Amino acid sequence: MASFTFRIARRDTSAVGREQSFQVELEDRMTVLDALFLIQREQDPTLSFRCSCRVGMCGSCAMRVNWQPRLACQTRVATLEADTITVEPLATLPVLKDLVVDMEPFFRQWKKVSPTLHPRDKSSKTLAVVPPNSAFGKQAAVKRDCITCGACYSACGMTGANEGYLGPAAINRAMLRLMDPRDDLVDERLKVLNNVDGVWRCHTQFNCVAACPKSINLTDSIMKMKRALLFPKKFHDKRNFVDNP
Repeated sequence: MASFTFRIARRDTSAVGREQSFQVELEDRMTVLDALFLIQREQDPTLSFRCSCRVGMCGSCAMRVNWQPRLACQTRVATLEADTITVEPLATLPVLKDLVVDMEPFFRQWKKVSPTLHPRDKSSKTLAVVPPNSAFGKQAAVKRDCITCGACYSACGMTGANEGYLGPAAINRAMLRLMDPRDDLVDERLKVLNNVDGVWRCHTQFNCVAACPKSINLTDSIMKMKRALLFPKKFHDKRNFVDNP
C-alpha cells in the first residue's frame, strides 16, 4: 500500500469552483477510478464522477489526470510516478458537477458528419466484401475503435476557441464513412468537412493523438481528408477504396 494525495476539482450547481484534497491508501494495481470510488465511499459521498464499463470500452470516465485527458479506469496511479494526483473534468466542455461534464457540444459536432451508416441500397442482401489490404481495410483497422470519450475534443487547441470546429473524432468518423463501400452519403459529408469549421480549422498540433486512449492517429485522418478534398469526386466511386492496390 502507498499513500497518495488526490487534489480534485469540485464544482456544485452554483458553478463555484474549488479544489479539495484527499489522502488515499492504494495498492499498486489500483487505478484513478478505484481511488475516486474509495474517496466517495469512505470520505465524501457527494463526490460526483461518471463511469460505466470500468474496462476502457465506454469512454465515460474520461477526465484530466495530472493535466492530461485520460480514462480513469485505465490509469494506474502507480504509473503516474507522483505522490500528488490532480484530477479535473475534461476541458472545453461545460461542467455539470465536480468531474462530470456535459458531452452535448462534442456530440453536436459528431452528429454534423452523419456518423451512422447510410446504405446506398437498403434492400440489398449482398455482403460488402472489403479486403483487409485495401485502402479502406487498412484505414478501418486502425481508425474504427473510437469510443466517443471526448478526450481528443478536450485536448484540441482549437475547440476551446472555436465552438464551430468539428473536432478530431467527428472528422475521423466522416473519413471512414466516406471510404466505406456500403455508405452512399457523400456530398453532404464533404460539404461539412470542407467548411471553414471543418478540416481546415485544424492546426496540426497532434494534441488529439496524444490524448486518444485507443491510440488512433486522428491528425493523420484530418491530413488525409485535407488532401482528399482536392479531389472530392473519387468518393463517389467506392472502388477507389476497396479494390486491392
